[in-house]
Amino acid sequence: MKILLHDIPQGHSVMDREVPAESLDLLEWFLPQGPVRVALQVDRHGQQITFRGGVHAAATVECARCLVPLPLPIEAEVTLLADRRGTEDLRDEVALEQEGSVLYHDRLELDLGPVIREAVILEVPLAVLCRPECRGLCPRCGADLNEGPCSCKAAAEDPRWDALKALKAETPGPGPRARRSRPEPDDKKEV
Repeated sequence: MKILLHDIPQGHSVMDREVPAESLDLLEWFLPQGPVRVALQVDRHGQQITFRGGVHAAATVECARCLVPLPLPIEAEVTLLADRRGTEDLRDEVALEQEGSVLYHDRLELDLGPVIREAVILEVPLAVLCRPECRGLCPRCGADLNEGPCSCKAAAEDPRWDALKALKAETPGPGPRARRSRPEPDDKKEV
């Protein structure tokens, strides 16, 4: 989302644009349901421009357990300072660059695309569930366990564990949860 700086007037203004989600490279994160709406309050004083506002997107994601498509509204806040490189104290430039809240421009144009993309991606949850008690898919046949039990047979036990089972059967003694007895400390130690 490139903006020509001569289109931004001095003082306060409002920017309201719709950007295709494809141009922000968001397809690997979710399936967009329309354009991304960017609504920003813009304050320009000389070469310094401040952007504050929100980004709104409608998306479809998959349940992390059963893969059912789910609608996901995305709301992200954006705060950004843009300035011409070299107009401020170098220490301020370094600090703002490290925070990621500053962009430097060349007095011609400013690309807000990466900032908007990052704000949207940070609002997408890592794992979305259709409901908290989602049972997911059967690991053998892939049936949706939320719709009922699957019809596949119970899995046969893995033969690689047979040697361990035989060893466990041969070993007498308490089960795995029994506590081992510790030797009593010798209270009569001489110093």
